[in-house]
Amino acid sequence: MEEPSMHESPNAKVLVVDDEPDTLAILEALLRVEGFDVVTASTGEEAVKKAGEEKPEVILMDINLPGIDGNEALRQIRKNNPLQCVIMLTAFATVDNAIQALKEGATDFVKKPFENEHLIHIVKQALEKSRNLMERERLAEEVKRLSITDDLTGLYNHRHFFKTLEAELVRMKRQKTSLSLLMFDLDHFKRYNDVYGHLEGDRVLKKVGEIVRNSIRHNVDSGYRYGGDEFTALLIGATLDQALAIAERIRSSIEQVGFQDITVSVGLAEYRENFSLERFVKSADDAMYVAKHSGGNRVYTNIS
Repeated sequence: MEEPSMHESPNAKVLVVDDEPDTLAILEALLRVEGFDVVTASTGEEAVKKAGEEKPEVILMDINLPGIDGNEALRQIRKNNPLQCVIMLTAFATVDNAIQALKEGATDFVKKPFENEHLIHIVKQALEKSRNLMERERLAEEVKRLSITDDLTGLYNHRHFFKTLEAELVRMKRQKTSLSLLMFDLDHFKRYNDVYGHLEGDRVLKKVGEIVRNSIRHNVDSGYRYGGDEFTALLIGATLDQALAIAERIRSSIEQVGFQDITVSVGLAEYRENFSLERFVKSADDAMYVAKHSGGNRVYTNIS
């Protein structure tokens, strides 16, 4: 396997952990010559702290440390970051401990006294592994994001709406909080598409998605493209009055954008004890229907 070039990957960060100052100085100098950005620690507790703060790509850590030993520090570091690559340093007498460290997730181990070239080779291999793991994780997250996101608006999609709603209903019942749901569709959107074309219609939908994201509470509520020109939002912990303010913000913001004749009809419902998931959604949908057939460009609250 070809070793990664440090010229292609400058400033790769390595955390070196050893309680012997001479060994720490040698390792730091050796790694810096190879182009690594080096951070040091001399105890297990300090290693755990710096692993979280510095986000090194590779950790080179002695097993025998004051306070918590290397294996315990490894457990804590891997608990906080399961992808962290950790190489253990061990004296000949503690090889069994190093093998235990491998079982607990260490990437590799190097015996003391070490050969400089061998140690650098192991560190570079660990760096390559670390970057491969991070890239796989990034791609997996991207695939997940795309599977739950509507391409056009950037909101979540219809399928993810029902998955999230189911989870939020469980949480709401457990925590005994409120949950409100708003649904809306665009007034006169079909006619707008017919007159101005689908590209212009897509521009409207994108703008609506942006307005929804800016109107709901970040990291609390969630917005969805339900289908076509229909949208929905889950308002976590929101009473009907609180949800009404958010619904009105969305309605007025879309009206003020100035798309020719484009407004929205919004239906709003707060979860009630006798609701099933389906009944909750239907309550908001029925309210939207009333808003639409009452002339549109309004919010209707289903309190029946």
